[in-house]
Formats: sequence, C-alpha cells, structure tokens
Amino acid sequence: MTDRLGGYWLGARLDGGGQVIVREAYDESGARHALGVPSLPDAAARARLAASAAAAGQVRSLSVAKLTEARLDGEPPYLVSEYIEGPTLRQVVDGHGPYAGDDLYRLAAATATALAAVHEAGAVHGALTPDKVVLGATGPRLVGLGLGSGPGGDGEGPSGDVHAWGRLLVFAAYGSGDRLGHGERLDRPLRGLVAAALHHDPDARPSARQLLMSLLDAPQSQQGRLLPPGPIHDPPLGDRAEAVYLGLSPAEHDLVPDVFLRLVGPDSDGLDAVAPTPRDELIAGRSTEEVASIDGVLKAYAEAGLITERPDPAPGTLAITHGALLRAWPRLREWLDGERDGLPVHRELARAARRWEAGGRREAALFRGEPLDRALAWAAGGRRRVTLSAGEQTFLDAGIARVRRRARRRWAVMAGALVVVLLLVSWQMVRQRGDADGRLEQAMARVAVSRAEELRVTDPVTARKLSLTAWRLAPVPETRRALTAADPAVAVFTDPWAGPRSMHAISDDGARLAALDEGTLRVYDLGSGREVAWTKGPAQSVRAMAWAPDGRTLALVGVDRSYLWDVRSPAVGPPFGRGLGAPGEQSAWFSPGGGLLFAAATQSGERWAWDLRARRAAYVGEYAVAGPGDRVALVFAGEQSEIRRGRRAAPAPWLDRMPWEYTTFAPDGERVAIAEETGIQIYGLDGVPTRYTRLRPSPGSLRFNADGRLLASTDSDRVRVWRLDDGMPLVERRVAATGVDRPARAAFTADGRWLRVLTGRGTVLTIDLLGDLPGDLPGEPAPADHARHICARYGGLGEQEWARHLPELPYREVC
Repeated sequence: MTDRLGGYWLGARLDGGGQVIVREAYDESGARHALGVPSLPDAAARARLAASAAAAGQVRSLSVAKLTEARLDGEPPYLVSEYIEGPTLRQVVDGHGPYAGDDLYRLAAATATALAAVHEAGAVHGALTPDKVVLGATGPRLVGLGLGSGPGGDGEGPSGDVHAWGRLLVFAAYGSGDRLGHGERLDRPLRGLVAAALHHDPDARPSARQLLMSLLDAPQSQQGRLLPPGPIHDPPLGDRAEAVYLGLSPAEHDLVPDVFLRLVGPDSDGLDAVAPTPRDELIAGRSTEEVASIDGVLKAYAEAGLITERPDPAPGTLAITHGALLRAWPRLREWLDGERDGLPVHRELARAARRWEAGGRREAALFRGEPLDRALAWAAGGRRRVTLSAGEQTFLDAGIARVRRRARRRWAVMAGALVVVLLLVSWQMVRQRGDADGRLEQAMARVAVSRAEELRVTDPVTARKLSLTAWRLAPVPETRRALTAADPAVAVFTDPWAGPRSMHAISDDGARLAALDEGTLRVYDLGSGREVAWTKGPAQSVRAMAWAPDGRTLALVGVDRSYLWDVRSPAVGPPFGRGLGAPGEQSAWFSPGGGLLFAAATQSGERWAWDLRARRAAYVGEYAVAGPGDRVALVFAGEQSEIRRGRRAAPAPWLDRMPWEYTTFAPDGERVAIAEETGIQIYGLDGVPTRYTRLRPSPGSLRFNADGRLLASTDSDRVRVWRLDDGMPLVERRVAATGVDRPARAAFTADGRWLRVLTGRGTVLTIDLLGDLPGDLPGEPAPADHARHICARYGGLGEQEWARHLPELPYREVC
C-alpha cells in the first residue's frame, strides 16, 4: 500500500490482521481518521459490503465511531471512520486483567447501547470482538462499523452481533485464558443475559434493545462510565513529532527542517511523497558540529518511531516512517508549503554536488546555463527553511567562478584578430560580457538577499548590511524588498563564550547580561558590549540564575543550595537555603522589592521561596506572586486564593484556575496581567477586568514597562509588545528558538526607549519601541533613504564579514 489512498495519508496499522486492514489516516487538513481496506474476493462480497456501509452510514450514536466516508468503486475499496483515542478492550484486559463487579455491568450496558443503535438504523456490525471496543475518554466506543459484510459472528444479522456481545462479556470477565479455576465472575443477572446471548439458536437470542432494557434495570449499569485504567496516551503523529522537536537542543532545532525536507520529494505525479535518502546524503558537506546535530535529530525521531532505516536502495537509507506525517504535523506541513516548488531544484542540486565531489571536482560536472541560473535563483530567493550544505555551496561557488573565467577567456581572444574585426568583436564581446556579468551580479545579489533572510532573526544588523550589499549589486525587486523590510530589532549582542551548556540571565532594566559557561561567570554591559565583571562560579552545578532588581546582585540556584554574587565583589557569596534537584525546565526570579528569591522546576512541580532578609523559607507549600516593594502578594490556592498585604489577607476566589506562573503585577501594584488560554487580561485586585477585550495571542512570560503603559510577552520563539491604552500591538517579532527549557526573556530599559530580549545561545536583541527608521520621512521611505540610514548607523560589511558571508565575490565598499 502506498503513502496515500484517495484523499488520505496513511499511518500505522491499527488492527492485528484478518480480512480487513485498518490504518491510522489523516486528511489534507491533518485531521485523524481510521481507514479500513477490506478483502473482497468477488462482486457479491463487494455488493454485501456496499449494503452494509450504506446502513452503517445511518447510525447516529455517541457510543459508535461514526462512518464518515465509503469509497467502494475503486481499487482498493476503503471505508473511513472517526478515530477514537484510547486502548482496545483486548489491550486493557491483557495488560491489566479481567473486569469484575460493577465494571462488567458498565461495559455490558455501553456495548449493548451501541449495538441497539446500530441495529435500529438497519445496520449490522458483523465483526464485534474485543479489538472493536475502544475505552475512550468518554467511555467504551464501538469501532469498525460497516466493515462487516453481513454475518454477525455465529448466525446472520443482528442475532450474530448479540452472540458476539455474549462472547465479548465472557472475554472481559475471564480474559483469553481457560475459564477453569477462576470461579464465577459474572453474577446471576448478568450471567443470565450472557447465556441468553450465547444461545445456539439465533432465533432464541434476545435483541440488543432487550439486552439494554434488562441492563438498565440493574443499578450497577447506571453508576458512572467505564473509563480506561490509566491516562490515555494515544497522541496523533503530529503531536508525537512536535514533542520530539521541543525536546531538541537549539542547534538541532535549526537542522530539523533541513533533515525532513531532504526526506520528502515529488512522486511521478508531482505530489509530495516520502523520499528515502541515505544518511551520507544528509550529512554530505557538513561541518563536524552539524553532523553531530543531524545525528541527534535522526536518533530522537528514530526512537519515537517517526524515522526508520530501510535496506533499500542502499544500507543506511533513512525514511519518514509514515507518509501521514507530511500532513499530520502542522510544522512540517508549513515547511513543505513554503518549499514545495523548490524541492525538485534542491534535489537536482544536491545530486549534482555529490557527483561533482565524488568525481574529483571536474569542471565538466559543474552546472552551467539554465541549470546554474535555476539553482542560483532558488538558492537566492526560493527557499526559506532548507540550508545549503558546505558541499552544495562550494559547488555553486565553483559554477559561478567558472562563468567568470570563461568571460575573461572570451575577452582575451580578441588580441589576435585584425583591427577592424577586433573592433567589431570587441564591441560584441563587451556587450556579451556585460550581459553575463549583469546576470552574475543579479544572481549574487539574490544570494546576498537569501543569506540576509537566514540571519534576520538572529542577527538583524548583519542582515541589514547584506541587504544593502545586495541592493548595491543589483537594484532588482528582491533586493529592494530586503533593503526596505521593516524590522524593529536594531542591535544585537552575542556572548562570545556561549556554548551549548551556557546559562544566561538579563537584568530587569535590560542593561546587563550574566553568563555562566564552564564554571566562569561573566557580566556584560549590553549598551557597549564590554565585559564588566567576572569570577569563578560555585563548585556545584547551577540550575537557574536571576538578577535582583538592583542590577548588582546575581542569584545562582544550584542542585541543593543557592548563592548570591554582588558583581562588585571578587567572589560568589556563601551557600544558603536550598536548590533545585529536579530535572527539566527550571527558573529563578526575585520579587519586585528584591527581598524574596523564588525558584521552580516546572516538570516536577518543585517550587520554593526564600526570604533573604529573614533568612528563612517563605510561602511554604504555597504558590505566590509578589507585587511592587513586596508589599502585596497573590497566593494561589483555588477557591481559597488570597491577596495578602503584610499580615492582612483578603479572599480572592477569582484567582481560582488562574495560572500563577503567567501572572505579573503592574508597577502601580493595583493591577495584574494574566496570560490565560483565551488571551491576556489585565485585572484589578478585585478581580474585575480592566479591558473590554483580551490581548491575543497569549504566550507565557509577561513584563510591564516602568510606567505600566506597555506590556511585553515572550515565548520560546517570539516577542510581542502592546500599548495598553488602546490595545495596539507595537511589536511582533520572531526570535531565535530558545528550546523548551529556557524561554526568551524580555526587559524594558529604564528610559522606556528599548526592549532587550534574551534568546538562545546568549544572544540579546535590542528592539526600538519608538520606530527609529530611516529619516522620519512622510510616506514610505525610498530605498536610497534606507541605504543612507544603514550606512550612517551601521556602515557596510567589513572585509572579514564580507569574506564570511559572500566569499564568492571580491570585497567592495558599499557606503
């Protein structure tokens, strides 16, 4: 069976074999279904199945998985039904043992209800087994409707379903083994119903409706629903893939799109398809660090069963396990939508680059003419997520260099010609060379644009310089768009010592960055980029860091103790209090008045507060959010929540179900911002909302500016700023993914002019909140205004920057 059938993408097989193959399936929108493909030996069997499916389509019951589509006129025929998350009855009994007592009554009533609905619609299940009952979140659900072609177990029609129901109850009570030695597990009333259902004469069996009516007379049947014995863990493919993605390191995050997009290609009809690819092709031309990250990505997705190794076409070939992932995972679907048109060009480029390398880099194997133009155009402006490997980039660079060499050779040929002919040929060659150089300049300008776009999220300054260079090389529409692109980020600082295990914290006023790497603490002034203090870190592992509001004191939370460092002193202070021993996402923060230190480990729920003045634990066993000056605090305890001012407490039941971890006080101490699932709302301390509408979307970490008029929010890869007077969004910008363990952090500068955002790997973006863009001119500034602005503020690319980002071209001044 292929990756697709009709309009559905196929996932794992759900059944254990038999005459019907049932697969997990996803439609084009990514919605999950169950798809069954029956074995139909002849036209009569097909006709019986068509009649069964038509009747099944009339069933309307919450106890039965709905049949949503039947396509029986093609090859192979198939039926699609609602997917029910949860274990089957067989899995539960085999894993947890048989049912007894009231649970058997609840199972009997639920399945009899389902059968009665099926039969009253004129349908027959025809294949009722313990595999066809799923214990879902709302109780037992009957699945597989319509896949039986008429017979219902022992006997035809509804009576066969009733007989199968009797066997089902016997299995639920005794399991798969021998009944001998287990005693009688069915009490007398239920035993009588099961015996009647198993009567050898189909005409003597009760109907499903009669079974249901008898069961409803028993009080045990009406005492709640039969639920699975444990939490349902049956995530769809997309959720599984996203969970793996969120657990990767930042370096691995960057390469996930590249890996998956190289495992997808067009089929013979030009549609998306799984494209098995040898590992050697995935890592060809990569640096040692990139190879390690790619292997980390492959290992993580292989352990989750989402990427598998196949023996064909060569050992070590890797493939996406189920084609359904191409539609089930929204992130991959978005990547494909952005790259689909260019994927064939990239595969052509990748294969050519490997042949060129394997063949000793012969010039004859280089792209030329249309293939080179097509590859350069795609590399410059046709890709968003695919990154060129070093080998592919070198291959393109060699093709460009070849064009230049041939142009110079044609120029030199003119030296031996007659004077008149020389003049004519010179004129023609100059024109041809100008045309070739012009095309080359345009191609390189698009390459510069592409490299600017790759850097724009993490390094907006270099991106601006590259955009300016592209415009100077060739003022074409692509370079104009890059040059004039709006971006509120105007400066960037990156910790020069940052590594994969480094830890960073930004001060509340956005002025300083603390960094811990390999046991050394450093402090940087973000205005100048200078290192202003350093010392050795504590001996034990540090789990979280936080700046005090004074901007001079740094807290370091270790595994079992915590420390304070006054950055004006040469060493970290003595240990105190406690630490965070639990793994996972960990954080620390000071109260606004600086008198309390909080720490939390999200996954384990470990959380504590330490009173730095009293030198003792505070808010023991409570979830508290402190306000300005530490004079007021919200204590979250469901309906018993309180607002405390010193020793006075007032009830605050409106805090019930509010997320304490996404709550922050406004500077006036009389309002709080809370990021709820439905949006961000600003509340007075009486619980009354101060805004008519919520701010959306609703990411996690919130921070007010000094006068309380602006609110910033950050999650793992985006920052937003709103003006609270009118709810106007001022900033929405993507930032480098930080990973799930360390979300981005934002801090307003003291003057309110800038917002500084700490992202991954110790990179801090400075965002201009007043919109200082070219010239403050009325209307849209012209490209020349943007160019003058960039030259005046940043200058052009330096020679080293040029060599790093545009090694194919000789350096030139652009400002």
